[in-house]
Amino acid sequence: MKNLSTILATLVLVFAFMNSASAEDWKVSATAKKKLNPYELSKKNISSGKKVYQTNCKSCHGDPTKANMLPLVPAPTDLGSQNFLVQSDGEIYHKIKTGKGAMPTFENTLNDESKWMVIAYLRSFDKNKKKAVVAKAVVNPEVIDVKIELNVDADNKKLRAQLTGLKKDGKRVGLEGIEMSFLVKRTFGQLDISGEEAYTNANGELLIQFPTDLPGDREGQVDLLVKLTDEDNYGPVEEKRVLSIAVPTNPKNPLDERAMWGTRANAPIWIIASYVLGVIGIWSVIFLVLFQVFQLSKMRVKS
Repeated sequence: MKNLSTILATLVLVFAFMNSASAEDWKVSATAKKKLNPYELSKKNISSGKKVYQTNCKSCHGDPTKANMLPLVPAPTDLGSQNFLVQSDGEIYHKIKTGKGAMPTFENTLNDESKWMVIAYLRSFDKNKKKAVVAKAVVNPEVIDVKIELNVDADNKKLRAQLTGLKKDGKRVGLEGIEMSFLVKRTFGQLDISGEEAYTNANGELLIQFPTDLPGDREGQVDLLVKLTDEDNYGPVEEKRVLSIAVPTNPKNPLDERAMWGTRANAPIWIIASYVLGVIGIWSVIFLVLFQVFQLSKMRVKS
């Protein structure tokens, strides 16, 4: 038993070493290294890249510069560290595209623009590249009690949100240049209807056109969540509302169909039949064994 434990431990260490060595030996051609990000390091592109990163990369690599990666072997890289960002844009693009080992390939998962947006987001943590950010910095006053006020024009399907905060003198002011997300609840997640320029104006306001063809429930109602895209500055600020603004429909719940992901009552017939036949077969074998034991005991008594 002790020898078996030793062998298993050795195999685990060898496997981990091989994975680590494989991860470090990630060769990128000279041609690939020379590629440059065709998109500028603007506030808009950085924000777009952050959304892609949070959806596709954060689960393993954690938050850039926070070193809160998933505890895997080999450990995922902190993509906001300077050790990682010394690589060229082309190197990072190649690794996102091809993947290696535990790192999946995103060649077909993300289009080229999304890959470059992620690189733009990562470059925002690069101390040597920050001067390349071309977006105009907006300085808002220090405020407390930050909140979102939502006004709905259901007839024209327009949503107007205003982000405000309370200054030290008690005056409530609008907060400019803050990105907001407008999310509509769907069956398997949230649909982002914010658009590309979802930043508040000088009054802290943001006007969004609600999709004219988005289906709701029978009364045309949808659950809307308006929140700050980046919670680093003001924390989790959000406004939830049930709106009668969508297209009235008779929604079909996929959980009502007979499918693998359905409830027990809606499980596929073949699964129910297999289960029932399996249970009958198991109990039949048990009764057969008991019957044979009973027969043997009777034969033993007669003899």
